[in-house]
Amino acid sequence: MYRFGLFCSLSDNSLSTNRTINLKNLNYKNVENKVKQNALEFIKLLEYCKQNNYPIFRLGNSFVPFISHKLFDKEWLKKLSPIFDETKERLKDFDIRVTIHPGQYTVLNSPKPNVIKNSLNELEMIFWLFDRLGIDENGTVLIHGGGAYDNKDEAIERLISTIEENSWLKQRLALENDERVFNTKEILEVCKESKLPMVFDAYHHSLNKSDFDPKEIIKTWENRRMKLHLSSKGEGRFGNHGEFIELNDFLTLKDIFIDELKNIDIMVEAKKKELAIEKLKEEILKNDK
Repeated sequence: MYRFGLFCSLSDNSLSTNRTINLKNLNYKNVENKVKQNALEFIKLLEYCKQNNYPIFRLGNSFVPFISHKLFDKEWLKKLSPIFDETKERLKDFDIRVTIHPGQYTVLNSPKPNVIKNSLNELEMIFWLFDRLGIDENGTVLIHGGGAYDNKDEAIERLISTIEENSWLKQRLALENDERVFNTKEILEVCKESKLPMVFDAYHHSLNKSDFDPKEIIKTWENRRMKLHLSSKGEGRFGNHGEFIELNDFLTLKDIFIDELKNIDIMVEAKKKELAIEKLKEEILKNDK
């Protein structure tokens, strides 16, 4: 049995952990309403995951809208405590790994200090939220390596330096290879040097190839369960994810990690989400007969 994961919401958005507001409407009442809704639907989504045997779930980035923004009053977090307390208590009912993947603007190797400062603030607040909800160390917070900024070697040095200067990041941070800039081999080397776990993205690897030893990726996770991303090519611009997963993409992943794949958490990044997971499960069963 493979360990497939669902991200953020159901495919029809009837349940979501990513309900948000416009920045111009940022006030306590609006934040409270969205956090209540996200928290309620979070538990319903975990119930759905439990019923369908999805042992991993990715929380939406807007669970607490604009939590790291300068206009967000941190005193609001105290007022939201009853929601956090109830959610924390309910999470104990589920043996489901909860992770999160902040957006593309969370960058730790920018040549602009303010970008790094804002990114660290975002990560600090997400770490705080995960701690507040009682999510254990398997609740990794994933980002990409960032940009090359016309000098990839210097960009990698800045990334490593930022991580080393902010050692608290190592509590939860994980890094992922991307489709344009940093390939699997490069991110793996950063993770080994920084002692961070690496999330292998199979689709990104197919678009930005490099040679690597899969056992080395597994080692970066030490005592935690490894996590990876699975998606297929979609229509439109370069790197778009497809609605479903092509069986061959899964089989390629299986060829890479062989027997270890059943011990790895596989986040399915397909637009049809739970429908894509069920379709892939059926195709795997047919293929194995």
